[in-house]
Amino acid sequence: MRPLRTTFAVVLVAASVVSSGFLLTVDAQSRLQPTKSEAVVPPPKQFKSAGEHYKFLLDRAKGGTKHTVTTLPDWSGIWESGITNMSMKHPVNAPLSPDYRARYEQKQKEERETGEVYYDRLTHCEPSGYPRWLVEPYHKEFALSPNQVWLMQVFMNETRRVYTDGRSHATPEGHTWLGDSIGFWDGDKLVVWTTGVKAADYLRGYPDNSAELEGIEVWQRVKGVTGKPDRIVVQATMYDPVGLTAPWNVATSYEKANYEVRIRYWDCALTSNDVRDDNGRTTTVLPGEPGYKKPQTDVTRPSQK
Repeated sequence: MRPLRTTFAVVLVAASVVSSGFLLTVDAQSRLQPTKSEAVVPPPKQFKSAGEHYKFLLDRAKGGTKHTVTTLPDWSGIWESGITNMSMKHPVNAPLSPDYRARYEQKQKEERETGEVYYDRLTHCEPSGYPRWLVEPYHKEFALSPNQVWLMQVFMNETRRVYTDGRSHATPEGHTWLGDSIGFWDGDKLVVWTTGVKAADYLRGYPDNSAELEGIEVWQRVKGVTGKPDRIVVQATMYDPVGLTAPWNVATSYEKANYEVRIRYWDCALTSNDVRDDNGRTTTVLPGEPGYKKPQTDVTRPSQK
């Protein structure tokens, strides 16, 4: 078996993040550092909770803009997502609680000692989940309608459904990977409130989040000026009473791709050779080693007589 980092770098290349300017070297990629961070624009004031923040923005927008199919912004096409544009970078400036600070510092210690993240939960074909979905370096595509917005990511077929028809949160099934998202339009800006997520992390090697995390996001397409590309900018504030001691403002953006890509179904369970070894470390089973899964390119069915 071999460490995961080389294989992970290949996956990132396949996701076309190289064209976004992210430098993928075996040693540097595990650090997952941005090269052209999107500037953080803090909210107009500090709020005690995500609910208070959302209500303030909704009231300021006078209940939100009621779009029709013809008045919605144009977010068509494929968008390059990723680490290159995120504001988050090591060492993070998040107001982490003592326990979550200790967890993050342990991850940093492992990287200093081994040059890579010791373990990543995506080893088990887990989805990125929220809030990690925001910065995972995979293509994204968006479908807008007056009552819903679908925010789609090729990795693990993750689709966030944002309900913009005025409904309240509903989580009868409990906490889920992407949580429950409601929102509204303020002109060409999409405001999103997400709750009901799972305890996970912000990104590979970055701090963990608790299941109490809630996020407020403001999305807007920004035309490229002064050398910056056409992109969709996301300004977000994370509220986590367990993992954070105060709200944490972050930002990222997605650049419009100048090529055509057809997003296909992401198959992880049948083809992934990433495993967790007996020492709890993420590693990769290589061809010829016990347990290696051959690529499955054909439909598999029981043999028929």
